[in-house]
Amino acid sequence: MSNPGPQEKISPVLIFTSDCDFKEKIDGIGVVGARTAYPASYAAEAVCKALNSELPNAMDSAGVKATVKARPVEAHTARPPTMKEDAASAGARYVVVVGRANGFAGYQQYPPSVGVIIRLYDAVSGEYRAMAEETYRISLRDFSNRGPTAEGQKIAASMANKLARTMLKRCTEKYSYQCEKFGELRFAEPRDSYGK
Repeated sequence: MSNPGPQEKISPVLIFTSDCDFKEKIDGIGVVGARTAYPASYAAEAVCKALNSELPNAMDSAGVKATVKARPVEAHTARPPTMKEDAASAGARYVVVVGRANGFAGYQQYPPSVGVIIRLYDAVSGEYRAMAEETYRISLRDFSNRGPTAEGQKIAASMANKLARTMLKRCTEKYSYQCEKFGELRFAEPRDSYGK
């Protein structure tokens, strides 16, 4: 992406995160599949809350001036309605929207995981510039109870540090898995209508 360039430092930046309200999702789990659905949702909630607390420190440690704001998840769009105004008051050219963590209970050959989708916007034009997905394999046993867990904290810290490094420099490898060795995210062209 030419805007911003892979070497351009994204700072100051405005980061919107989820308010981590999983009540409706957890309350909606029925009897069928509950054995795996509950731990997957507990994992998403634990990682989401831990990520919100880890992000400010990770950005600060990387030398990125970041304003972090939690907000409820919108049903129809990832774009924050007050993005331009909030970015202007924070002095930020770019806005990063960290989606609500999603827990996957696993299916056939696909193992359980937890992940987030990260979207990048140009705050001046309002354009949806890029997206990245970050996913971690999990053991459902680690999230059998609701609440904070050591594994959730570890995943959140890794996500926060990787996002902070990505504000300094974006990976330009062809495939996102190749970026693991650099500890940076690879922002791809946006392909989802939810981000627009």
